[in-house]
Amino acid sequence: MRSALLLVFATAVIGEGIAFAHHSPVVFDQALKISITGTVTEFKWGNPHSWIHLDVKDDKGEISNWGVEMNPANNLAREGWRASTLKPGDTVTIVVHPLRNNEKGGQFLSVKLPDGTTLGGQGPGVL
Repeated sequence: MRSALLLVFATAVIGEGIAFAHHSPVVFDQALKISITGTVTEFKWGNPHSWIHLDVKDDKGEISNWGVEMNPANNLAREGWRASTLKPGDTVTIVVHPLRNNEKGGQFLSVKLPDGTTLGGQGPGVL
């Protein structure tokens, strides 16, 4: 009985650590906000995170695909989002906390849609 109780406790502690690590924003530079403009290649509506993938052209004209991590679909829906909000081919401007390792990605803050509407998803829009 004591072994079983110890196993349950150990599983809970390990599980909590994994859950915390999964949701830790440490990979994003929370001190920086950058704006990127690009063409949506994919919008993944889901849980535990939704994603926007977009092609962004740099100053030299080179295109790279960015991955932008968002809140879960149920949280986004409360802020006005739908699975059909973004479509491949849409040109949008997104504000993110960039990845610390300088890879092409970030944590979503807000988006300016093709019609000029601004939507947030992790608090109020910041555009």
